[in-house]
Formats: sequence, structure tokens, C-alpha cells
Amino acid sequence: MKLLSVRVKNFRSIVDSGWVPLSHDGVTVLVGQNESGKTSLLDAINCVIGGAKLSADDTRVDEGLPELEVQVSYERIAIQEHLKEVEERDLAILDAHVAEKKNKLSLKYTWKKSSDGKAAYAAYVSLVDDGLREKLEESTESDGETETAPKEESTENSKKGLEIGALAVAINQSLPKAVLFQSQSGLLPNQVDINDSGELVGEGAQAANNFLAVADIEIQDLIGVELRSRQTIINRANKKISDDFNSFWSQLIGKTGKLSLEFDYQIHGAAQGDKSGKPHLVFWISDGNTRLYPKQRSLGVRWFVSFYLQLKASEKNGRKRIFLLDEPGANLHSKAQADVLKLINKLSADTLVIYTTHSPHLIEYDKLYRVHAVQRADGDEDSPSVVIDAHRLGTASSDTLSPVLTAMGADFTQQEVIRKTNNVLLEEMSGYYYFKAFWKLTEMPKEAHFVATSGVNKLEAMASMFRGWGLEFVVALDDDTQGRGVYKNMKRDLFGDDEEEAKKKLYKIKDCNGIEDVFSREDFRKYVLKDEAQTYTSANTAFLKTAGRSKPVIAYQFLIAVNEEQIKLTDLDETTQGKIVEVVNAVAERLE
Repeated sequence: MKLLSVRVKNFRSIVDSGWVPLSHDGVTVLVGQNESGKTSLLDAINCVIGGAKLSADDTRVDEGLPELEVQVSYERIAIQEHLKEVEERDLAILDAHVAEKKNKLSLKYTWKKSSDGKAAYAAYVSLVDDGLREKLEESTESDGETETAPKEESTENSKKGLEIGALAVAINQSLPKAVLFQSQSGLLPNQVDINDSGELVGEGAQAANNFLAVADIEIQDLIGVELRSRQTIINRANKKISDDFNSFWSQLIGKTGKLSLEFDYQIHGAAQGDKSGKPHLVFWISDGNTRLYPKQRSLGVRWFVSFYLQLKASEKNGRKRIFLLDEPGANLHSKAQADVLKLINKLSADTLVIYTTHSPHLIEYDKLYRVHAVQRADGDEDSPSVVIDAHRLGTASSDTLSPVLTAMGADFTQQEVIRKTNNVLLEEMSGYYYFKAFWKLTEMPKEAHFVATSGVNKLEAMASMFRGWGLEFVVALDDDTQGRGVYKNMKRDLFGDDEEEAKKKLYKIKDCNGIEDVFSREDFRKYVLKDEAQTYTSANTAFLKTAGRSKPVIAYQFLIAVNEEQIKLTDLDETTQGKIVEVVNAVAERLE
């Protein structure tokens, strides 16, 4: 079964997240400020398909207990063992129901206060059957009304009707197992103690357990074993895990230097007080010349080692996995974060990954369909969290979108867009994306190199620099008060107040206070905002000033749709088509 989307209710800061669709390419990114609710979303998922226990801290005061729904892509083969005992009639009803629901089913997870004393809350799963139960009951009633003679003895008599509850349990058991990795708590420690029950305890115990699992070692294999035999076991395990890690390191990260992962079983000395005489494990990461404790290594190396251990240990259960990463690569420099992103992309081929981040280096600006924004509803820490999916990303606040906007800007500045000729200077980043889209929509053959500044008032300085460098350029301006003022200044300062000469290089987008006004309201709602229910009577640019939409994000999403040929010029109405053609031709005529 493949997880398609999740919905969380009454979990910590989340009252109702709404349906959060997971990205089709296996990587979903959550951005938002501190305390926005990103980690809460991960922890909620971990509570239902990761095996974590719900605690009182996860509940909301004066609210009902948490609920979580997941939508899955149904795969009959995944629960075939359960279905083989079910009557063919009920299987046919299930198959027809699934087909009607376009192969999508939903599970609902709820909790009740536990009475057995083992846990504070007991978890329950049920199928959101959307009428399946009624269909099964109607079929049974129909059989009862028409049956006039006992059925002949057959193997069918050993089969039973489809039980909705059992079906929900079977689907739940077939889901990928969530594995939560937190950058700090998941890091490999320098050492970890072994208690009287033979369990690892203290900081880093989970990472140490992962180490032993990957090395195929049980603590009992080491306790009470003769020294030479124990050392043989340890040496064999160290070689096994080091060889495997170096394969992972070179294949996924591209590093060539060999590292050795090592551990040893030791006894605390007399100077350790209460720990004296008690066993513990010690870990090292060696590079061939230097043997250092994990904490003495760089955060990058330590992060990758610890993540490798979590990844490999999770493979032991044989189920597919969903990796939940809370701030992966936090505190790493940009190059190391790029390696983390490379690793995530490679893992996504067969493993779903959901991660939170504040870093622009962990966001690919050409994959904004992966990104969901998490923020407080009213900007207040006490207000509930809301999740804004990729299709509505432009409605998130600028603070929430900070890493996204930085990623987009950083990538833009690294492009080699300035050429000797055919440069088009634009007021801002959103104009860059729209012009790229317009050029493609009209199939304009003339080459243009679009250069966005950070505001209309920066255009004069940019144009002066281009002229000083001997670079040819055209300037496209909005036909608003600021745009007309800049046009007037450049005409005077660059072209000696010669209107005819200025018009050869300067272009005001006629009757448009902003480039968004190139679109009709209907097309802007449908193809840019992707919200046809949105109503307003003002110009598109006037609407955006008060709507709280991120101009560069919605512009970029429009460009993506055009590049993927989801939108063609003929899809737009005549008004929009005419204006786009007018703008493109006007700029192209001014190019060489």
C-alpha cells in the first residue's frame, strides 16, 4: 500500500491540518517558523504508523483526543493472505467499491484512555468505508430473500464474509513503517551504558542499538563471554559494518575516503563511582590514520553515520519505510546539506521521505510541488497550526516561505543570465518567471536573457551598469506610478530626454500596474491562483496587495505548469492571449 495523504486533528498545536497530500516523487517538505507545528505533524504520523505511543502532552486541552486519517493507494496483493479466506461475493463487492473510489481508501486512527495500565492511551484503527458496509449488508439481505434451498457442500462453505474491522487492520499492517530520525537524539554517542537487564540506556541508546542491529550483534552475545571469543565477535562485526557503510557512503554520497565504524565492550573503572565494574559500549569513527569518538568528528560525518545506522536498522523488519526527518542536516554547512539532499533524493526511489527544514539548501526551487507550508493561523503562537499545500503555497506568509524564497533567489543568482546582447531587465523575480513562461507559450524564437532586480527603483542603477559594461539591454516596466517615474528618469539620464531613442530600449506594459494584469481575472484565478472560487472585482495586481499571496511563488508555479505543458496559449481566453502576444512581441522587437 502506498501512502497518499494524511490528515491530523487535535494533536498538539494542530486542530485540523486538512488533507496533506504527499508528493508524487516520494519527497515531501514541510517549511515554517519555529513552533509552527512542523514537528507535530511528523510526530502524529509516527504515532500511527511508526509505533510511537500517544502521551498526554500530545493532546489538546478541552479538545477531543487526537484523530488521524491516512489515504492509501489500495493494492489487493498486499493483503492477499487476509482476503484468501473471504467469500468471492464479498471480494467482488470490495473490488467494485475500490474501483469506484479510484483505488483510494482511507484509514482512521483514534485513541481511548487505556484501562490495562500498560499505556496511557490505546490506539484503534478503522476503515473509512464510504458505503462499503452498506453494500455488504445489502448483498447479504438480498441472498437471504432469494435463497430457496440450502447451498450444496463446497469449499466455499469454509470461507467467511468480509469484516470491515479486520480489513482495516490488514491494510494498516501492510502500510510502510514510519521511522523518525531526529538530528540530535539520533546521533551516535561516544559511549552508552548497559543496565542490569542487558539493555542500552542513556543518551544515544537508540543509535547504539541501531549499530548493533546492523552489525547483527545481541548484547547477550557479549556479556559473560570469554575475552578472546568476545573480541572475535567484535572484530567481525566492526569489519561487516565498516564495509557496508563504505558502500553506502560512496554510492549515495559520492565520497571516496574510507571510514571505519568501530565499537568495543568495556568495563567502567574504579574511578567511575556507582558505574564502577559495570559494562558499557564505546564507539569510534576512524579514517585510517585517526581514531576519534563520534563527537570528535564533524557534524556532517556524524550525521551521515547515524542516519546510515537508522536506515539499515529499519530494513531489518522487511517492510517498506517512510522516513520522517526532523531538520535533517541541521547546523551543517551548505555543502554538507547539499549532500543530505542528494541522499534524500536517492532514497526516494523506493522510500517515502517527509522532512522539515528551515534551510534553503534543502529545498529545490524547481520542485516546489514537494513543499507544504506550516504556520499559525493568526500568526500567534497560541493559535492553531494550519498546513498550506503546494498548490496554495503562495498564500503562506513571507516569514513562513523564507527558505523557499531564499532558495529561489539563490538559484537565480547562480544562473549565467547576463550576456553581451539581448538582456531584458525586469523589476522583480515574479516578472522573470512570467516572461520565461510567456516566451515559451508564444514559442518566440528570438533569444532573450531575463535579469530580475529586487525592485523597480534598482532598474536605473542596473541599466547604468549595463551601459557602462557595454552590454545591450531592454527594460520592461509596469505601467504604474513608479514604473512611469523610472521610465521618465531613464529617458532623461540615459537617452538625453529623446523619446524616440528611449522607446527603442524602454517598454511600459500598457495598462498594467503589474505584470499580473496581463491576465484576465478569470485566467488569473484559474491558472495562476488556482482558485476559481476566489472573487474580486479589482485588477489582479490590486487583489494581490491585500490577498497575502506570494508573488514569486505563484509566478514560478505558473512557469512550472507551462514548462510541463499543463498550460498552453490556447487554454487562455482571447483577452489574455492577445495581451501576452502583445507583450512578447513588444520586447522582442527591441532586441537585436
